[in-house]
Amino acid sequence: MTKLLRFILIGVLWLALPAVVLGQASPPPSSGEQRPFGLMVETWTRALDQIAQEAGRPNLIDAEIERLRNETTMIRQAASRAAEQARDEGSSLRTLLAPLEARPDPALGTKTPDAPPTDQAPESEALKAQRDRLRANLALVDARVKQAELIIARADQLTAQIAKARSDQFARIVLRRKHPPLAPSTWLRIGDDIDFAWKTQMEAWRALADSGAMTTALKDAEHRGRTIASVIGLAICWLGLVWLRRYHGRGRAITEPSYRERAIAALLDGVGMVALPVLGVLLAVSWLPSVEASPEAMRPALTTLLNVAYNAIFFLVVYGLSEASLTPRRPTWRLLPFSAHSAEAFCARIQRLAGFVSLAGPITAFWLLQLPAGPVEVARLASVLGFAIAVGLLAFGQPALRSDAWQSSEVAEGDTPRLIGGYPWLLGRLGLSTLLIAIVVAALLGYTALAVHASSALLGSVLVVVIAMIVHALVRDVVHAAGAPDTPPGRWLRRVFGLAPDAPIHGPFAIVMLADLLLLVIVCVLVPVLWGADLDDILDKAKRLLTGFSIGQHRISPIDMVVALLVFVAAITAVRLARRGLRERFLPSLNMQDDIRLTIDSMVNYVGFIAAVLLAISALGIDFTNLALIVGALSVGIGLGLQNLANNTISGVVLLLERPIKVGDRVIVGRHEGIVRRINVRATEIETGQRAMVIVPNSEFLQSAVVNWTYADNVGRIDLPISVVHGSDADKVEAILRQAAEDNPHTVAVPRALVMFKTISPVGLEFELRAHVDNVANTVAAQNALNRSILAGLAEAGIALAAVPPPAVRPPPAAT
Repeated sequence: MTKLLRFILIGVLWLALPAVVLGQASPPPSSGEQRPFGLMVETWTRALDQIAQEAGRPNLIDAEIERLRNETTMIRQAASRAAEQARDEGSSLRTLLAPLEARPDPALGTKTPDAPPTDQAPESEALKAQRDRLRANLALVDARVKQAELIIARADQLTAQIAKARSDQFARIVLRRKHPPLAPSTWLRIGDDIDFAWKTQMEAWRALADSGAMTTALKDAEHRGRTIASVIGLAICWLGLVWLRRYHGRGRAITEPSYRERAIAALLDGVGMVALPVLGVLLAVSWLPSVEASPEAMRPALTTLLNVAYNAIFFLVVYGLSEASLTPRRPTWRLLPFSAHSAEAFCARIQRLAGFVSLAGPITAFWLLQLPAGPVEVARLASVLGFAIAVGLLAFGQPALRSDAWQSSEVAEGDTPRLIGGYPWLLGRLGLSTLLIAIVVAALLGYTALAVHASSALLGSVLVVVIAMIVHALVRDVVHAAGAPDTPPGRWLRRVFGLAPDAPIHGPFAIVMLADLLLLVIVCVLVPVLWGADLDDILDKAKRLLTGFSIGQHRISPIDMVVALLVFVAAITAVRLARRGLRERFLPSLNMQDDIRLTIDSMVNYVGFIAAVLLAISALGIDFTNLALIVGALSVGIGLGLQNLANNTISGVVLLLERPIKVGDRVIVGRHEGIVRRINVRATEIETGQRAMVIVPNSEFLQSAVVNWTYADNVGRIDLPISVVHGSDADKVEAILRQAAEDNPHTVAVPRALVMFKTISPVGLEFELRAHVDNVANTVAAQNALNRSILAGLAEAGIALAAVPPPAVRPPPAAT
């Protein structure tokens, strides 16, 4: 636990102030990689046998478990490197051997190389010898891969055994029942524990003073230089923060600050009250010598100093976050939706809890020397202090979980204030209260180590979750503010990408989602570690997960998949930018029809998509030399049910190339008539006269008759039949029909309108007007105008239309 916290905190300091942390030299390369493979396997086997024998011993200590785990990990890594090298060598041998292997003959079937077909010349002895040599080398390489995989499997088995030994040891320590804190025997001999702890601590402090460890660091010129540089860096950061607070802090006279202004002010206050003081404490910690590298007599004193520093950091973090987010004295700048009373109450209670924890940590480190196990000599004192800490946590933590400290500024029905988080957070607070009571009961029964561990794990888990939630909120606010149209970054992004000033940007959602995923992974790793999970085991499993899985001779890892996804997204983005350039700049400068431009744009889209897919597959490391296998697999899939999709896709390519129909054509296919709006790879979109979109598979245009009204041009013809009564003047009727066609604005002069005297029927005289319209889209308007003109002309000339007799009604059959 202490090692993990120290590692995390020193890592933060390393990122912020590189001069504070000492660099670590990389380990020398292993010399065993140049030894023969058989000797390495024998060495690995003996080492694993020794590790298995030692791991089977009971009551292993932490140092022994850590050593065994490191040795097992090193052997597994060496075996993995050897297996990977053998696989690469085997892939090269298979590539050389492939031309020499048997090839299928369509007439004679598959022949072995030793029995070639009769129509070919016999193989030479040199060729056979080369093939046999390659086969022997390939068999040897495959054997090496299997031996290395066997070593890896055994190392994994030992790793699981060592992890189980560590968990068993942790369970024994935590679940060990010691002296109950309220038992008379505990209080009768607690004075001996106090005397032993005091003497041990005084000896440790004297040993630390006599060792000169602190003065040694002062004499180190390099260390002094790094410290001076760190102090200067902290001073510059503080001056910059003061300058930023003057223009963006909470000291400005703003009556109603916006949410963005409140978020920026909270971020600045958090940096000033948390980040910089924590970096200062870490700078002081860097002067302390390492506990593990120090003599045994000095360790209690160093442990106490480190606990003082870490608990001071804990108090600074809690105090700074509560003040920055709740701002009890400036309600208008409050970031979280707490009411005024709840913000003040919760802030005060959580700070008192942090103060108690910050004081209890160094006290326990001083009197109990080392926890959670602790020496046997202070077992009674540990029970009493553990019980006191548990009671203190319950006393200071329970008020912070009450509902009056979690009231929202929003009011529900009946003037009842809402609770922050609703019922889920209410259940969570009830669970935390129950856990605090359980910790007190465990300490009362004598399970001191369990109570202390559960207390520290609970506080650490809550702190990690709260920090993750705050980081999530800050990332969301910063990303959305950067993409807002009224901010300088948002205006710059829209200007760079050529977007409208108020155009939405969809990228922030993906960035926030990735940040949330990263935070979730960190929380899922840190919280189990705080409760006792093995960090090395978690990282080892994550590393094995990242190594991926095998598909034939190829190994695909999640990292490769992420890289492939990024390559695919980058390629698609490049294709879209290229299409935009074609549509807006290049194609408008060419003298071509709109449908040809749309066809070029579609082809660029399809070719770019296929290229992006191929680039992504190449990024995965898949070789396309076995293209025949891929084609065979696709043919099997087509035969099992993809034939319709393949048929429509190929038909779409044919339509784009031959262009029997174009975008904007008026067509009739099957029972559907309309205008072609879009030609896709699989189907074509047709808009009917009722403004409905009909999705027609592309194969329909190649396998059935298609009427294309605008294949050559947009001119269409109207055939309008007219029947007049007997005795009408035929010349006048023809003149009226011809004049109506010539006066219509939608008809063309060439070809000229034609009037036909079709027949003399018993009903009347039947004529037909055939007129050509300038555009088939105007057919309805032209026909409507023609009907009106003809009707007016016939009425003016006194010519009546023939009445169509009703259909004859068939009499019902007579009853039999």
